[in-house]
Amino acid sequence: MSTKNLKIFVVIPTIRNLDFLKFWGNQFADCHLIVVEDNSQKTLKIGKLKFKSITHLAHDDIKKDFGEGSWIFSRKNAGIRSFGFWKAYKMGADIIITIDDDCYPTDTKFIEKHFDNLNFPFPDKWITTYPDPKWIYTRGIPYSIRGKGKVFLSHGLWSGALDLDAKTEIKLPKLLAEKQYPPLRQIIPFGYFYPMCSMNLSFRREIAVLMFFPMMGLQENSKPWPYDRFDDIWAGIFSKKIMDHLNMGVINGSPFINHKKASKPLKNLKKEENGMKINEKLWKLVDNVKLTSKTPKDCYIELARKIDFPKNAYFTKLRQAMIIWANKY
Repeated sequence: MSTKNLKIFVVIPTIRNLDFLKFWGNQFADCHLIVVEDNSQKTLKIGKLKFKSITHLAHDDIKKDFGEGSWIFSRKNAGIRSFGFWKAYKMGADIIITIDDDCYPTDTKFIEKHFDNLNFPFPDKWITTYPDPKWIYTRGIPYSIRGKGKVFLSHGLWSGALDLDAKTEIKLPKLLAEKQYPPLRQIIPFGYFYPMCSMNLSFRREIAVLMFFPMMGLQENSKPWPYDRFDDIWAGIFSKKIMDHLNMGVINGSPFINHKKASKPLKNLKKEENGMKINEKLWKLVDNVKLTSKTPKDCYIELARKIDFPKNAYFTKLRQAMIIWANKY
């Protein structure tokens, strides 16, 4: 199937500008762009960009679409991209891709590689040992399960600045942090979690309901949420739990983007401080949940209700937010 037969949406959250898109040339010419400007109203000048269509959103659009539930979206945090995911779903997206505004191309086949990943024919409940197994099944894999698995999420990686937590980034030499990695692809094993990064991500519309990024940064009233920089990580924990239950595959590796990091490690360290202890426990609480539902939406609501969240006001609100989000699908 050609990508030209699909509605592909690219979602970009930003508070800066879209100048970086000039470096992408014609790669997104067959895609629809959704810009989620992280301001109360639209202030950015979009200009002429090479997309099929452009939708420009800001906080006032969230209020129009979610009304009293608009508080569930992060402000002054890249997690606001979830609103763009929902909008793309409502506009009929088949595939949703998201990148950050400090990410640049490493080759000319970014869309095609994500598309190939989402159509990757991996064996059901087996992992081939070849490092980039496109159409290759190593000896011993049963023929009856070859190509039976289906990928629903493609997690791309990075050259340039790697996606490290601030504590690790400060400790590592700059040379290591900028190391270039060779192309690779791997199926994330079922039953295992992984640190999902939102700066280079693609997924099928069927799991858009799983892509709610928990509230971080500022609240709607401009007061800070107690946690930051774990929005995509916690969304990855929740979504992987459900995808494992529903036998939906996650692939990791190529395509790469060149990440020219805009944020500062010391500032990020302060933002990550409150979430680090919770992050050590949250995945275990999710892992302990026994799911019984049969659809992504029903599983998401079931998970939200069953997680034994820490007993504080934030996680009480998060449980509510997850259910509000899912019920909009």
